[in-house]
Amino acid sequence: MRPKNISHHPKQWLSFSKKLLFSFLLILFASNHLFSQRDTEHWFAPIKEAYTNTTNKQALFLSTDVTVPFPVTIYNNNIIIGTVTISKGNPQSFVIPKDVMITDSQSEIFSIKDRGLYVKGDKPFFCTFRFSVDKHGEILTSKGKAGIGTKFFVTHAPLSDKNPSFNFTCGILATEDNTTVTVSGYNPAVQFSNGTTGASNPVMTFTLNKGQSYIIEGNGNFIPNLTGFIGTRITSNKPVSVTNGNFTGQHTAIGNGAGGNDIYMDQSIPVERLGDEYIVMKGMAPLAYELEGAVVVAIENNTQVYLNDENTPVATLNEGQFYRILSTGFISQNFSGHYNMRIKSTKKIYVYQLLSGGTSGTYYNTGGANYIPPVNCFLPKKIDEIGMINTLPYFTTIDPKVRLNIITETGATVSVNGTTLSGVQGPYPVTGNPNWQTYSLENVTGNVTVTSTKAVTAGIAASHEAVGYGGYFAGFSSIPVIAKKNGNCIPGMTLEVDDSYATYQWNFNGNPIPGATINTYSPTKAGNYTVTVSVSGNCPPATTPVFEVVMPPMPPSSLSDKEICIDATTTLDAGPGYQSYEWSTGATTQSISNVGPGNYWVILGYNDCFSKYDIAVKAAPKPVIKNIDLENKKATLTVTGGKPPYLYSTNKITWQTSNVFNNLPNGQNTFYVKDAYNCEPVQVELTVINIINAITPNGDNINDTISYAELKYKKDLSFSVYDRYGNHVFKGTAFNNYTWDGRFSNKKILSGTYWYEISWKESNLQNTAIKYTGWILLKNRD
Repeated sequence: MRPKNISHHPKQWLSFSKKLLFSFLLILFASNHLFSQRDTEHWFAPIKEAYTNTTNKQALFLSTDVTVPFPVTIYNNNIIIGTVTISKGNPQSFVIPKDVMITDSQSEIFSIKDRGLYVKGDKPFFCTFRFSVDKHGEILTSKGKAGIGTKFFVTHAPLSDKNPSFNFTCGILATEDNTTVTVSGYNPAVQFSNGTTGASNPVMTFTLNKGQSYIIEGNGNFIPNLTGFIGTRITSNKPVSVTNGNFTGQHTAIGNGAGGNDIYMDQSIPVERLGDEYIVMKGMAPLAYELEGAVVVAIENNTQVYLNDENTPVATLNEGQFYRILSTGFISQNFSGHYNMRIKSTKKIYVYQLLSGGTSGTYYNTGGANYIPPVNCFLPKKIDEIGMINTLPYFTTIDPKVRLNIITETGATVSVNGTTLSGVQGPYPVTGNPNWQTYSLENVTGNVTVTSTKAVTAGIAASHEAVGYGGYFAGFSSIPVIAKKNGNCIPGMTLEVDDSYATYQWNFNGNPIPGATINTYSPTKAGNYTVTVSVSGNCPPATTPVFEVVMPPMPPSSLSDKEICIDATTTLDAGPGYQSYEWSTGATTQSISNVGPGNYWVILGYNDCFSKYDIAVKAAPKPVIKNIDLENKKATLTVTGGKPPYLYSTNKITWQTSNVFNNLPNGQNTFYVKDAYNCEPVQVELTVINIINAITPNGDNINDTISYAELKYKKDLSFSVYDRYGNHVFKGTAFNNYTWDGRFSNKKILSGTYWYEISWKESNLQNTAIKYTGWILLKNRD
């Protein structure tokens, strides 16, 4: 059970038709931060409208302190839908079609859609999404990169009464591909508008790509839905943007007119951007109406919450529980209408302000809500510039009156557009923390720059018949946090912290990195990175939480080039431990089998790093029977290539390690060789010829000559005879028909023993060289 501290009373429901035109102005400024965090990138998750309305108007508003004009590009689902050019003194608005951000169709929620906005510029700028329907308006203020993260807790206005017109809604927008989102922790009794309940569907899980979104909604016609979705946990494996609140809601049943039916909506912030101390400045409603106050949501167990200077906690909360702070928490600061409230906790919390612009005597008291940034000395000293502060897209012309509320460190000098604030404008003390003070400035219009000599944040309130709070436009990035600027892998990853600090020192595993003293750093190895930042003054340096950079495991050595038999197959295994596998064959498994020779690749995914590895499976080179030397029916094989050691055979059955074969029979012989790959052996066929080993050239036609004319068809046939001293005495040619008659230069030579060589190349692919050698006896007689 989540504790709460409010009692709702029956009230008369007032129809929309009775509302005055300006009753929406509270919502216009009350519900949210009017202006956003200054940054180069902004995201807006979409919204579920509670009913169909034909008067919808919506636009982006963009402003900057940069004097040189630069373009800002607007995307929906990664597609450019517009570009505007802005500079200091030249803010711009850009009309957004309704369906890009808002849907009123039940079929368009609880499913993956393309609604949402991404806005990017080369220089920092403020960006808000402002929208309205008849009698109602709202502003989503982007917190820039401070508004995206991987863990959030949902907040909305606790509904005062059961009514089918009320709702709660939450939109989630992915900033990267393959983003898995888990939503859990809501009350089991919650009934969602798609017919499921918290009991039947206790966890929602879905995967989004960059630019895709998902919307959740529940209607106010069920008692558990009044508060049961507050404190819901949203986690993701990659940064997302979250919009939450009520498109129609009511947070009080007290007061003249018993409140109104209004929009309560804001862009949430991830838990790492939260703090433990907040200062809330009241809106315009009488305290007795209970339109003013806050909702506190804990993100850890045993979180104690204190108000102002009290020593006793008003609540002790566990993770996901909330506490409603009533208007009695505000303390008057000795000036009519100027009330502050300090909220302090033992652990980080969300503070969601509930407020109103309705003054005493106003017929309708229109409510609103906005997230409050924590106070700390790392807040900026300047907010420059907020453009078109009193403008909202609406189907008729309006002119709201704006009050600027400022929180700064005690002793600071504060100016707005160059004019120093004083007198009734402030400063006013903050009960419970003398280090902070507040200011208020009435009737602010146009473009606004707030400057302080110390840390400062500021928000607005607007009034016309009904008045509301506009929220804060600085402070959410004052908590130093490391984020990825680009890239997921080393090399190519860039880390960053906000550029608002005076000094930076990056650390690796707790040790300073020499020379790493700007707001960005590109890590070169895996490990724990932090940044120590500082600002001028008495604010002590602060170190960010650890940002862990991981490296993918190296693939096994077996994932390398291979050689296999040309008719064989093998298995390629990338090894375990990766999040994804993508092979050139289309397979997505760790290994692929039955792989033949060819070129392959695999993309291994780990922690959003994707590395491609090329693998060549080659046909193993065959051994080559280079030479066969024969002598006296003995053959000696010379083999090259392939992979030794070799095996030899003449029948493919009996194999030997020796390359020498003895006692070969005359006639056809086949030699086989295979290497260590054990592939199909190579072979050479050879005819063992009958060698003549004596000639007697005496004219009796018996052994008068030695002839190898029958071999002249052989390639590169050579027949030579040498004397015992190595002198060449005969060279066989086609001219002499490869026949020797015992003569040299047509003269008989001496009887004796001569050395012969017969060689040729077999007409196979290996061109095996065959060579016969031996002695021949010559007997010449006169």
